[in-house]
Amino acid sequence: MSEYTREEILRLIEENGGPDGLDLSGKDLSGMDLSWMAIRQESMRLMGSDSEERATWIGREPESARGINGINLAGSRLIGANLQGINLAGADMQEANLTDANLERANLMLARLQKINLERANLRDALLTWSSLRGARLIEANFQDASLNAVDLRDVDLLWANLQGVKLTYSHLEKVDFFAAKSLEGAYFYNAFLDDTRLRREQLGEEIGEEKEKRYGEAKEAYLALKNNFAEIGRYEDASWAYRKERRMEKRAALQKAKDAWQEHNWKGAIPGYVKVAGDQLVEWMCDYGEGLGRVAGSLIAVWVAFALIYGLIAGVWGPWQDTGSGRIRYITRNPIDLLSFSLQSITAFAPIELEARPILAMRILMPLEALLSTFLAGLLGFVAGKRIRRS
Repeated sequence: MSEYTREEILRLIEENGGPDGLDLSGKDLSGMDLSWMAIRQESMRLMGSDSEERATWIGREPESARGINGINLAGSRLIGANLQGINLAGADMQEANLTDANLERANLMLARLQKINLERANLRDALLTWSSLRGARLIEANFQDASLNAVDLRDVDLLWANLQGVKLTYSHLEKVDFFAAKSLEGAYFYNAFLDDTRLRREQLGEEIGEEKEKRYGEAKEAYLALKNNFAEIGRYEDASWAYRKERRMEKRAALQKAKDAWQEHNWKGAIPGYVKVAGDQLVEWMCDYGEGLGRVAGSLIAVWVAFALIYGLIAGVWGPWQDTGSGRIRYITRNPIDLLSFSLQSITAFAPIELEARPILAMRILMPLEALLSTFLAGLLGFVAGKRIRRS
């Protein structure tokens, strides 16, 4: 049961000349509706229904409301309280109990929230930039799409917390344990401080927030940080995923710059950019940036089959000798088995019986080119396989 009514709280704030410095530390305000809309309506009622005046600290819109920012709520009880849309910027709420409280779209910028209890609290779309949540209890709290930029999250309890779409830019996440968090899908990690931070690739979904917004330069840096952190905590498959994402973001960032340069008729910037994108795309297709064992093996098989097809199209292979009544004779072969067998000799030491290259094009250009490509891919296959073995 709350020690005060909302009317009494408003009178205390008015007598104090505003909320800044008002001391409600240790008070029980459980279940109170102190949302922006409720405070505004109560203020209007207290001043008379016919009056357009209101207390000077009440704004007209949630985004501009001065609210009750600067108030001292340290150690207070706000269990189940409704604080939706309220401005609590700079408020001292250390060790306060806000279990089951509604803080949706609340402004908690620069608030002191150390050791606060926000179990099952709703902080969707809340603004917590530059606040400190160190040592906070955030079990089952909903932080979906909230801004936690430059926030200190060390030593917090995030069991089953929903962090979907949360903004963690410049946040201190050193040794934070996200393993038990419900979701980090679409979260933002640009310039976040990751060091021995426990999280899993599955929690991130398919794209982090920067990638979803097509901010590819920032996404590249974020995936780089995630890759290094995954490697540090021994999650090598997750590190491999983050590395491939990093390279894709680098390619897309280069493509954006090349397109911009092309529109500005900056050919010196556009052409090298497009060349880089083409090269990166080829590497991605062939070996997934050195991480895709299946892609490398598939590329090797594709080279083998493609060259067999080319040999057939240019009539480039003599078939086996055949005995006839007038002597031995051979024909150009287009038998798939013959063509595949002939192509295989450029990839392996296998030498097909009685099959020979026919035109100079096949002998002098195509066969050496196939040998070069297959040797490169075979070496790459061994390299990727070796990386996987070392990880296991």
